[in-house]
Amino acid sequence: MDKHSLLVVDDDPVILKLVCEFLKRSLADVHVDATNSPNTALHRATSYQYSAVLTDVMMPDMGGMELASKIQAARPDMPIIFMSGTAHALETCRSLAYACLQKPFDIEIFVDTVRSAVATSPYSRT
Repeated sequence: MDKHSLLVVDDDPVILKLVCEFLKRSLADVHVDATNSPNTALHRATSYQYSAVLTDVMMPDMGGMELASKIQAARPDMPIIFMSGTAHALETCRSLAYACLQKPFDIEIFVDTVRSAVATSPYSRT
C-alpha cells in the first residue's frame, strides 16, 4: 500500500487526465486518484485517507475554494494545492492553500510542490 496519496480534482477531463498521468510517472511512490466532480471529491477526501488534494479553482456546482473549506472542516490540516489558469482566481484561495499554481505549470515547481505536500502531510501513512 502506498504511503502517500493524492486526490486530483478538475472538471476538465483533458486536464485531469494529463495531470494524473504526469504525476503517476513523476511520483511513483504516490497513489494518484482523480475525479471531475467536486461533490465526489468532498466525499472521498473526508472518507478516505489522502495525503493531499490538488484542485482546480473554478468548477461548476462547487468551486475549489468551497471544496477546500469543506474538506478542511473535516480534516483541518489537509494540504490543499490550488491550480488555475488565472492569477486572480488563485489570489482568492491563498488563505486555504498549501500552494497555488498557475496553469500552465513550471513542471519542476509543480512536481516539487506536490511531493512536498504529500511528504509533510499529517495524513500520510507511516
